[in-house]
Amino acid sequence: MKKIISFICSLAVLVSIFAPASVKAADKEFEGQTVKVGVVGELYEDIWKYVAEKAKEEEGINIEVVLLTDYNIPNTALTDGSIDLNAFQHEVFLENWNKENDGHIVTIGYTVAVPTRVYSEKYQSFDDLPEGAKIAVNSAPTSLGYNLQTLERAGLISLKDNGELLPTVSDIEENPKHLDIIELDGAQIPASVPDVDAAFIDDSFLSASNFKPSDAIYVYGDTPETINVDRVNIIAAREEDKDNPLYQKVVELFQTDDVAKKIEEVTEGGSIAAWDLVKEAQEKAE
Repeated sequence: MKKIISFICSLAVLVSIFAPASVKAADKEFEGQTVKVGVVGELYEDIWKYVAEKAKEEEGINIEVVLLTDYNIPNTALTDGSIDLNAFQHEVFLENWNKENDGHIVTIGYTVAVPTRVYSEKYQSFDDLPEGAKIAVNSAPTSLGYNLQTLERAGLISLKDNGELLPTVSDIEENPKHLDIIELDGAQIPASVPDVDAAFIDDSFLSASNFKPSDAIYVYGDTPETINVDRVNIIAAREEDKDNPLYQKVVELFQTDDVAKKIEEVTEGGSIAAWDLVKEAQEKAE
């Protein structure tokens, strides 16, 4: 009897020693697998490097963060397989890119909302802008349209009511202050600040300027009431990979409270963790 009891006790000890490790190993379903994620902007590279460290530690997943230089590269790189996912764009941009390039890229998760912000070295608000003020806007079609719509919301211009989702400068119907709208590549706008009266600077390029998000003279989209879900940044994948469990795990690792805090820290409030806000907005819309 004593031998039987001794054997049972020994077996129990062995189970207690090895069971946790076995369970833990089993939980790491994707251990050793690699995912290449393309991003634009050093701030978002920092955020994704944090996610990569977390993925490695918690799941054994190797996330390789690929820093790309402008908005023209990531979807092409995703389509040709150079990267597995990208995280730099919103759905309006993606829809336009798919249309123009016969693309098949889809959203698999939301990341951050980036409020539209206007900056100036010369003025404190839109109300201070003089007649003929020079306004630098992003020339990318989706950004240009939204920049113009923002100027309309602020009461500076009026756009033609022609149903255009992506209005251009030619759609300006009223311009009482005769604003001079200057279209520039987004990456070039920070350097143009001294030469203009106000500038729309994408958060991805803000580090190239002397501004912080709190320096903006006008902000739109920084509250749940004004958030535009179509312009919330996304994690995108090739259509055939939309249900890939590994990629869905990457989305899950991103959409956590600690990553939300990292977003706030790295961007100094320039970006807002968006997944819960999107869910709330969609629920209200139903």
